[in-house]
Amino acid sequence: APVLDVARDPRWGRVEETFGEDPYLVSRMGVAYVRGVQGASLTNGVIATAKHFMGYGAGEGGLNWAPSLLPRRELLERFLPPFAAAIREAGLASVMNGYQEIDGIPCGASKWLLDDLLRGRLGFDGVVVADYFTVVCLQSYHRIVADKSGAAARSLSAGLDVELPTVDCYGEPLMQAIARGEVDEALVDRSVGRVLRQKFA
Repeated sequence: APVLDVARDPRWGRVEETFGEDPYLVSRMGVAYVRGVQGASLTNGVIATAKHFMGYGAGEGGLNWAPSLLPRRELLERFLPPFAAAIREAGLASVMNGYQEIDGIPCGASKWLLDDLLRGRLGFDGVVVADYFTVVCLQSYHRIVADKSGAAARSLSAGLDVELPTVDCYGEPLMQAIARGEVDEALVDRSVGRVLRQKFA
């Protein structure tokens, strides 16, 4: 929490988890939530994880996990502001990806979304965590990779730091991909560094 999805389709089954359909309201509630949970310092606070990055509440036909058919402008003007506010105004420390795909690319494998936009444009310097089973879903649901090693490689290179709810693809399959030279070990170091910085904080 907090859920920063902007809920524009009442058919979506997770509307009740959100702060509503207005990006401004969602932004204000999100900032207040993150400040309340994290406090002035993580020494005395708890890390907040905003979700679902991004456009998750706009699945086709109101269906959960369905692709979000969003033009770039709508994505940036309607669904990005709550995350931008939580990061810039409240120092949000963690972000969770959406399950769906945008422009045919699952959010959990999108370097544009998790690295270029989130870290580059918004300046986010925290940890990106997977919504449950996101990584393996690149193989089993989205079918964009052949195996768990491929799923780990895609998610890690896109900027997804922590696999949840348990270690699966980021365990033995990732180690095998590194041993075969398919994944640069520096990507693992990058994510480990982000996690350790938060633990120390």
